[in-house]
Amino acid sequence: MPRRLVSLVLLALLAGTLPAADRAPPGPFPFPAATYVRSLATDAQTPDLLYAASPAGGLYRSDDGAGHWRRIDSAPGRTGFDVVKTVPDRPGRVLAGGTGTGVWVSDDRGTTWRTVGPTGLTVADLALDPTSPGALWVLAPEGVWHAGELDAPASWRQVWDYPAWQRTHRTPDWPAEPWTYTPFQQITVDPHQPRTVLVGARWEGGYHRSDDGGATWRHETLSGLFRRADAVRVDPLQPNVMVAGTHHQGLFKSYNHGRSWVVTGRGLTPQRRTPHYAVYLLGGLASSPRDPNLLYAGSDYASWKSTDGGDTWRELDRSLTCEFARAFAVSPQDPNVVYAGTNVGVYKSRDAGATWVPANRGFPERPPRQVLDVVLDGESWRYAVVPGYPAVYRRSLTRGTDWVPMSWLLYRQVNNIRWEPDPAELVLRTPEGEVRSRDGGYRWDLPAVARAPRELSRERSPAPALPSAGGPNVIIIGAAMPDDSLLDPLYQRPPFVSLQLVSRGYPQDGSVPRWSAQWPRALQGRIAPPADAAAGGDLYVEVRDFQDGTRAGRAPYQAGPDGVTRVVVTPVHAP
Repeated sequence: MPRRLVSLVLLALLAGTLPAADRAPPGPFPFPAATYVRSLATDAQTPDLLYAASPAGGLYRSDDGAGHWRRIDSAPGRTGFDVVKTVPDRPGRVLAGGTGTGVWVSDDRGTTWRTVGPTGLTVADLALDPTSPGALWVLAPEGVWHAGELDAPASWRQVWDYPAWQRTHRTPDWPAEPWTYTPFQQITVDPHQPRTVLVGARWEGGYHRSDDGGATWRHETLSGLFRRADAVRVDPLQPNVMVAGTHHQGLFKSYNHGRSWVVTGRGLTPQRRTPHYAVYLLGGLASSPRDPNLLYAGSDYASWKSTDGGDTWRELDRSLTCEFARAFAVSPQDPNVVYAGTNVGVYKSRDAGATWVPANRGFPERPPRQVLDVVLDGESWRYAVVPGYPAVYRRSLTRGTDWVPMSWLLYRQVNNIRWEPDPAELVLRTPEGEVRSRDGGYRWDLPAVARAPRELSRERSPAPALPSAGGPNVIIIGAAMPDDSLLDPLYQRPPFVSLQLVSRGYPQDGSVPRWSAQWPRALQGRIAPPADAAAGGDLYVEVRDFQDGTRAGRAPYQAGPDGVTRVVVTPVHAP
């Protein structure tokens, strides 16, 4: 008997001796599939054409709306890509890049590729230059590159030297190690003023901006406090409206093309980074091509949707079972079709984010080492335990659905899974102990990752006995200066209070604050604006809060040496 036939017979006999719960599941979806997706790109002309970039798995293309993916990068040793872009006015052109890959270009939808620009360049992000069909902006660890024409080597030049900027502007309280740009930061070209280029900052906070096509750059802050912008976007319909998603403090918005910013984002909830620091990270910020007020964003432990330009947010449905969504893409033709790229693959929604299904066929398969069939509420489910992370999947045998990862906050290996009918629980055995779920695996009895447990005091600032002369005076009520002594020094970063004298219609009227200042660690004191700085205006205050993100408030400004302006601040993100 031929050796290959013997092997097949032995495998068949072995399979017949395994318990049903340990056999590879039959049917159209034999194995779960997954890959970490960092970037997604849709095609403006072809509704179902979609691209995905994976730092671990490479480049993929789907021709059927994420029904199936196929690998489209073929260079040996090049497996990691962090960004993929399509060119709306050049059908078939795709751009991609990642760690050490250089810039990849395809003019036939990823069938063939060529590399352009500096050899081995690490690409953190790409932005199209609308001034020329072949022009491109590239964000790299060492700064920004610009190509006047992709295939003309002489047109490539570095226009922003990030290490040189650090050497000139670093302060002693910043980290000592060299900083580099990563895929968290992004580069944006203003669609209304294409010579304006915006780059999210790193540990210096704020963002960097050029208004002359990269010839000169300046550093901008968000209200003067340490707020690190990852992505800065310009509204495609309203030239003066911009939003900035930050790495720690939620969303900020400008109504005057970045000349001033206000915090926004009611409804967001914080994630815990240390026992004493809750952050409001927004990543993967994307909008609908047809409606810029329709926004999607991911954070460390939730994903979000806004329908009013980021002013209010609601958490996406739990059918988006991976809590790390790092990329979103909205169909150019149908705003109800939305894709989410996560660290376990792609999800698709056909109802504007109300419900989600996984769309991972064609990504690397993950053969299970155990399967378990369970009937829940009259529906038959098959669960699979696989090595690595995510460790648990399920699919409906009744409806014939594909595998769904069921590993929310489950960052551990799983040895096996069992079903206990009373009290109707799934039980996982892990090296750290047993973990249980009573809702079919959507949530496990793991510690919730939410706000820091230590509550701040909520003492109202008392009215001090201020001298009768030498004002005007300001008292901030409703905040307490946080005890930041337990934080990493990087996150302390005073000043913590921003003061601005603004018009009554600010910020929606597009006006600019008439005066601004920052207090390092004070909630009351004197200010010294110009005499005519705020006639008939308000004092607008933002206070950084390590558990509530930002507190903000405003009150009519009381000028003069005896004037006392009392401003009540409240958490911006609270519902």
